Formats: sequence, structure tokens, C-alpha cells
Amino acid sequence: MDGTTELDDLQKPAFLLDSPDVEILEEYDPDIPASNPLEYLQRVRLEAEKCPSVVVADIDVATFKSKQTVLVSPSTGFIPAERGFAPTVAAQRRLAAQFSDVRQAYRRYLHNTKKDKTDQEKKLKLPVMQDECAWKQLCLGNSVTPEGSVEEGEEGLGEGAIPDSSKEGTPPNLHILMSMDQWTVIQVLEFHITWLQRHGFSTLQAQWLYGLMVCLEKPLYPDTAASLRNLSRCCSAIRAMVDSKDDDRLAPLNLIICLVSRYFDQGDLADK
Repeated sequence: MDGTTELDDLQKPAFLLDSPDVEILEEYDPDIPASNPLEYLQRVRLEAEKCPSVVVADIDVATFKSKQTVLVSPSTGFIPAERGFAPTVAAQRRLAAQFSDVRQAYRRYLHNTKKDKTDQEKKLKLPVMQDECAWKQLCLGNSVTPEGSVEEGEEGLGEGAIPDSSKEGTPPNLHILMSMDQWTVIQVLEFHITWLQRHGFSTLQAQWLYGLMVCLEKPLYPDTAASLRNLSRCCSAIRAMVDSKDDDRLAPLNLIICLVSRYFDQGDLADK
């Protein structure tokens, strides 16, 4: 059924003007008033037949710009890499496939160790999930607090937690990652994104970000997906400031951006 037929069904005539007793008008002088009601209705029908089925108003939207209160930008905030500073699409797909293999291996190992009660008893006592200061000491060392001041000792780690004897932080070894539940993984990931924005990027932090993404369960929570997108944007901004292709930060930055876009399905943040 075409649009004309549907329109005809919707606009069924209320008065029949096709009676033999009614003179059919083919044209009329609009300056002369109708002589009777039927002639008036015929004029209305003739005018309606000349009108298009769909009418689009020609509105100058520029007049409303001064009254607009909400501006929506189509930009994602992601900064594309300069030529030669990002891996090719094929290389990105290989990195995502390798990352998938690592996640599967981690899941298998985690499943096997859950069967061993002895290993479960060796589970580490980590800082409280919301204790940003203690996690900062554990992950990145105690030289700088989240507020940027020098931190004394190891206060806040809690009894039984991993001591941090150096200012370099503790790498994300398998024992630590396996001792973290999913909510802790998500919270510590958000901490790292905050630290990335405050203090910049380091190799140790790249290791932690990679390890935490290995532990993330799919499908992602909406807030977690938003955090990963924020992470990718931050990494792209840092990468934009890298001047040399030999910079040690370039490879881990590209890897994180690649995993967020290619593995965690944030394709609009991918390097093309």
C-alpha cells in the first residue's frame, strides 16, 4: 500500500459531492464568493488536491541559537594519533586477540585455584576498597599522595596488607590480582584514572591498568564503560604530547587505547 492510498483512507469525504444534481467545478474565480454551500465545499476540495501530501516548513534555525541553553558536541574528546604514532588496524586486532588469550588463561587459572582450599587460605589482605591513599601506596609507591604531598610511612594499609618498602610501588602480580574481587577491581581502576590525570603516566601504572583490565568482567557496567572511555581519552591526550616515536610511553599508551576500543567495544575511540 502506497502513501497516497493510506492518505485517501484517512481523508474520507464527509459529504458526497459527486451527486448528479451537483455541478462539478473545474475552475473558479477566487475573487467571487461561492454561491452556495456545495460550491464552497467543492472549492475547498479543489484547493486541497493542489496541496502536497507532506509540507516542510522553511525555518531559519539561526534565530534560535541565542536562546539555546544546552550545547551538545559530537566530539568524543579522543585525540587521534599523528601519522606513525599508532599501530595499524591489523596490529590492533592482533593485540586485542592476544589480550583475549591472556584473559582466558587468567580465568582458567582462577577457576583451578578456587578448587584448591590451600590457595584460597593464602589470599592476601589488601587495603580497604575505598581507601584511595592506601591503594596509592601499594600501586605506585609512597612518594606522592593522591593530593600530591609527600607521604610518611605506610599508614592506611591495614593489618595483613602488603607492605611497600620502596617508593616505586608494587607491580600487579598474579597473587594480588587474584585477591581482588570485581568491585575492588573497578574501584582501583577508577583510582588509577584519577591518578593518571593528576600525576601523569608511568610504566608501572601501565602494568596496573593492563592487569586490572584483564580482571574486568564482561559485559561491562555502564559506569565502568564510561571509566574506560575516560581512560582512553586521557591516554590519547598524553600521547598527543609525545614528540618521539622512541618514547617509552608510546607503546603502553597505544596498547591501552587499543584494548579499550578493540576489545571493550568502544570503536569510536579507535585509531583508524
